[in-house]
Amino acid sequence: MASIMAARNAIKRCFPPKQITTKSRHFYSSRASAVPASSILFDHESRKQTWATALLTAIAVTSSVAFASGTTTALAEEVHAGDDNNEEEEEEEPTKILNWSGTHSVELAPGKYHEPETMDELIQLVSKSYHDGTHIRPVGSALSPNGLSFDSRGMVCLSNLDKIIEINKENMTVTVEAGARVSQVLDALRPHGLTLPNLASIAEQQIGGFVSVGAHGTGAAIPPCDEFVEALKIVTPSEHGVVKMTEESHGPMFKLARLGLGGLGILSEVTLKVIPAHRLVEQTIMLTRSEAKEQLPTLLKRHKHVRYMWIPYEDAVVVVSNDPEDDLPLMGPGTEVDDGNGGKKKIVTAEDLEPKYSKDEQLAPLREFLRKLLKSKDTTIDEETISGMGFGDLRDVILASGNMLDPDHIKRCNKVEREFWAKAQGIEIAPSDQKLQFDCGGQQWVYEVCFPVGTYGIPDSNSMDFVEELLKEIEASGVAAPSPIEQRWSGASTSPLSPASVGPREYETYESQRALFSWVGVIMYLPSEDFDPTGFRREFITQSFKEEYCKLVRRVGEKYGLMCHWAKLEVSEDPSDPSGGVAESVRNRFGPEVVSAFNAARDLYDPRRLLSCSLLDQIFGPPSPDK
Repeated sequence: MASIMAARNAIKRCFPPKQITTKSRHFYSSRASAVPASSILFDHESRKQTWATALLTAIAVTSSVAFASGTTTALAEEVHAGDDNNEEEEEEEPTKILNWSGTHSVELAPGKYHEPETMDELIQLVSKSYHDGTHIRPVGSALSPNGLSFDSRGMVCLSNLDKIIEINKENMTVTVEAGARVSQVLDALRPHGLTLPNLASIAEQQIGGFVSVGAHGTGAAIPPCDEFVEALKIVTPSEHGVVKMTEESHGPMFKLARLGLGGLGILSEVTLKVIPAHRLVEQTIMLTRSEAKEQLPTLLKRHKHVRYMWIPYEDAVVVVSNDPEDDLPLMGPGTEVDDGNGGKKKIVTAEDLEPKYSKDEQLAPLREFLRKLLKSKDTTIDEETISGMGFGDLRDVILASGNMLDPDHIKRCNKVEREFWAKAQGIEIAPSDQKLQFDCGGQQWVYEVCFPVGTYGIPDSNSMDFVEELLKEIEASGVAAPSPIEQRWSGASTSPLSPASVGPREYETYESQRALFSWVGVIMYLPSEDFDPTGFRREFITQSFKEEYCKLVRRVGEKYGLMCHWAKLEVSEDPSDPSGGVAESVRNRFGPEVVSAFNAARDLYDPRRLLSCSLLDQIFGPPSPDK
């Protein structure tokens, strides 16, 4: 086991992802996707710090056999397998890409996958695509659970185009090439005392994908991330070539392009708003369901960032709030002191940060439950490994050690997770770019929906009504729903295709400016190859997730005006398929005006639909025969 971990760490240290020459590209491997269960040792902090390089092994190694061999030499040879081959042999190899969730893959014929080294190469590539009529779908870090960026007809990745072009402290903006990862941008901003206004749960998206699919964080007064875009450049397969846009220069077209789903042009350069860097005080508490419902309006106004994690089959909601260290709410975490002006303020002291339980005490319920599960299994994991696992690793292995579609097993897993969170309550403090990221768990199916819930000043009851109804249906029908059901909130977006869009308006109103949206995500985790060598378990989980869980969410949410997150939306042309009919519901959600505007923009910038994919074609329609 030690040699396996040494090999993995050696690979992660030595080779940045964009230098890998192998034609098999697995953009992200879950913690347990290709290693024996006995070798899972990463804790949450190490995963966050080394995420980009941690995916390297999965990209480079085309078979899990290399991991099993347990030698640094074997892994390194796999990474450089292409170095000894001549270019002709390299060109003949197809390229296979697997997304982060392990839920979608695509194989492209030789010459159909491109990674331009310079902006000029990208422009020439797109121009050639336009004249030849060859497909060229843009892909970022392949984080979308639904494989939104995948198309076997042709793809282009901008991972080499990742320059930080300009940091403008006067205008409070940063301009980057669209292939730069969010984490790279954060690293570049840090020495200047700046950061991004908000983050999604992880920071390894390429900026192009980050804004193009409408990524969001949490914060009732903070809009989704596409609203941070001040200017952009797209390289279009049309007679227009490279187009630079701002809201001033292009008006509504700019708002379509910034959240354009990769369908209007290849986003090559982006200018984003930035804010002063700051530290956040994070408080984790556990409430009952009734308490969470009662306190929500107050929590949304009191805290800058709030998210709920509902635990199915348990009367428990984990509430995580984050507030700037220098602007703590008086009713929030910390110690109350005089502010020097006759008033009061909150500060965080060393005593506030002292946890009630140690990490070992927090993880003890999970470790003990895992030991009980393993007693009846052929799989053995030594004590050293169990003691080295963090929360996410333990949850993944616990779930996979039983029948992941058995409600009773899921109930036991959720119960022990509640015990963990009960002991993990407390206060932490760190820079915002660390606290706004969190552990998403291993490979998983995700279905996340967004719906309006009133305004920031006057939220309605829809946030709680929807989740209450959903939990009631889950628990009545015995859905094997693992924890958590995650709920976040955001302000509105003026991008027409945002799930949090307030819709076309001639002028802004108070209601549209202060509109509040809730985002609710359900998941089913997938077992690693070690727990599912045939892949049958993953197939059954996939079927259950789509046919039972997602359908249930849509049925409960129909009256709330749900729209799925673009990166988690599954559609099908087959009416008997669980995702059949979804495309029509999406068109209805946005309305004919927005659908027509997007298609008109496609006619202008991608008349031959060379940037499209199956999902876009099903929702917005394929190109007309004369294109």
